[in-house]
Amino acid sequence: MSEKSWFKRLAALGLVVALAGVVTVSLTMFVGGFTETVPVTVVSPRAGLVMDPQAKVKMRGVEVGRVASITENGEEAVLHLDMNPDKLEMIPANSTVNIRSTTVFGAKYINFVPPAEPDSEALEAGATVPADSVTVEFNTLFQHLSDVLVMLEPEKLNATLGAISEALRGRGEQIGELLSNTNSYLKEINPSLPALQEDFSKAADVTNLYADTAPDLLQVVSNATGIGNTIVDEQDNLDALLLNAIGLADTANVVLSNPDLPTAINVLRPTLDLLNLYSPALYCTIVGLGNAVPKANLVMGTYQQSIQLNTGFTYGVDPYTYPDSLPKVNATGGPNCAGLPERTPEDPNAPFIVTDNANVPYVPNTKFKVNGPKIFQILFGELEPQGHR
Repeated sequence: MSEKSWFKRLAALGLVVALAGVVTVSLTMFVGGFTETVPVTVVSPRAGLVMDPQAKVKMRGVEVGRVASITENGEEAVLHLDMNPDKLEMIPANSTVNIRSTTVFGAKYINFVPPAEPDSEALEAGATVPADSVTVEFNTLFQHLSDVLVMLEPEKLNATLGAISEALRGRGEQIGELLSNTNSYLKEINPSLPALQEDFSKAADVTNLYADTAPDLLQVVSNATGIGNTIVDEQDNLDALLLNAIGLADTANVVLSNPDLPTAINVLRPTLDLLNLYSPALYCTIVGLGNAVPKANLVMGTYQQSIQLNTGFTYGVDPYTYPDSLPKVNATGGPNCAGLPERTPEDPNAPFIVTDNANVPYVPNTKFKVNGPKIFQILFGELEPQGHR
């Protein structure tokens, strides 16, 4: 083989190697092999049917990275992203992620969504961002439709649609009139929708109130049932009570219609006025006596077979003389309870009322005096000494 032939072969081999190198470099550049990237992780409930490595990562329609790989952690899909460092600095840290597709059958891509109020800090390398939503594929829709058709049983669905078709056959004009009337009704109802919505809102509050008070309402109903049963059981006694009430009403009618009743009331008026004036004293006297009953029980032998007494001799009072000993009823001043009903032995001396110009209350006699009239009466019987009556 000549030298020229070897040179042509080497040139051809070099050309093939050069073309292979160009293709390799082009493919490497296409997949970002020479571009420095930083990792970011996206966690999603699912990645979608058409999500492959090298899928695009975008924000506002601008490519900011690529999907490096897709794994799973048991229940969620984990998408490892290779982000361009210069683009990562423009993504706010509180951005959200959703997985979209250009068409129903198109491939998926990762889309970063900037928030309404972006954070001042940028998304950091190595961050993990949850995906908010994943676009539903046509395959998923078809699967859901197939599941629905299986549950509906097509033969029954066909029979139902046939029955509906027969029911609507020949009634197009009536259906059109119904739709027209419905449209008119809706036009009249639309202005009232805000009020209706407010009514629904208030109805919810009322329903919640009824729900909170339901135990009490049920208890009232239960009590009403018990009362009804009691009335049924005691209906004979209730009839007797009503008859007695009728008889009492008749008797009261006779009494109240008596013409002498106003006269009797007028006669009783002064006495009732006096009782009304002294009612505080009557009250405190009765209550005071009630409070004294336990102490009286101790003295009068209620709790033992004996009576406790404190006895002694005292000088007699001055004899009755006329007209000095006549009673005097000139005192006034209204009711006076003298410390009742809460009076105790530890209280100071009981208050008293000074009447008829007297300057001291009653004081028992402490001196021996000769009662001449009494001695004369004992000696001479019915004869009376002069000057005494």
